[in-house]
Amino acid sequence: MAEYRIKLMAFNSAAVIAVGIVASIVTSTIVASNAYRSKFANAEIAQQSIIVKGKATKRVRSDQGDWWITVKGTGESIQSAHETLDIGMKRVDSFLTDKGFFNDEITRGAISTTVFYDRDFDGNKTRDVIEYELSQHIGVSTTEVGKIAATAGEVTDLLKDGIFVIGGTPSYTYSGVSDVKVQILANAAQNARTRAEEVTNKAGGSVSAIKDIRQGVIQITTPNSTRVSSYGIHDTSTIMKDVSVVVTVEFGISGS
Repeated sequence: MAEYRIKLMAFNSAAVIAVGIVASIVTSTIVASNAYRSKFANAEIAQQSIIVKGKATKRVRSDQGDWWITVKGTGESIQSAHETLDIGMKRVDSFLTDKGFFNDEITRGAISTTVFYDRDFDGNKTRDVIEYELSQHIGVSTTEVGKIAATAGEVTDLLKDGIFVIGGTPSYTYSGVSDVKVQILANAAQNARTRAEEVTNKAGGSVSAIKDIRQGVIQITTPNSTRVSSYGIHDTSTIMKDVSVVVTVEFGISGS
């Protein structure tokens, strides 16, 4: 009988130990599972983000204007062609002076010569010269862009005086693009945040820190233009210009 009690007590002790081990394993499993779920949930929240585009535009006035004029003179001899060209150049010089341009704003290029030869009955060019044509370029460069805009459309009036003149298309540029770029990039990023906040707030969340930001190409266009190019646009046809940029921003999202 005493031996039976000893065996029974030993069995009970072993059972208690086994139950304790099982309970410990179950508890550890539950704790580990909860910890894993919590860690996974935190990681999932950390990975939540929203990607939006922001745009900013600033209108600027060109501060540099460039324009060219070509004057031509023709004649049956090189001397007569040069005389005609010389008359035309002096007339254009007077025209520009009357319009308020200064000597340091005007440059004169070299004279180029074109010789026109007669042709025979078969259309082949002969060695007989029928006319000489001399041409010379005048370049105008000034920060007073308004003077160029006002004058460019009037230079061809000299044709009425027998002056063979060709007026080029003015080109207007803005030298402060680098400074404007910094400003519109900041404005575009703020515009992107505003858009992101509008979306996430309606969904019950909130925008946190920037995770990634990518800048688009600067576009310099005519006012109110919708033109864009992957290589960027640099329009020079108007005095007033729109400088714009689009940025793509990824924001983190805080939990709802």
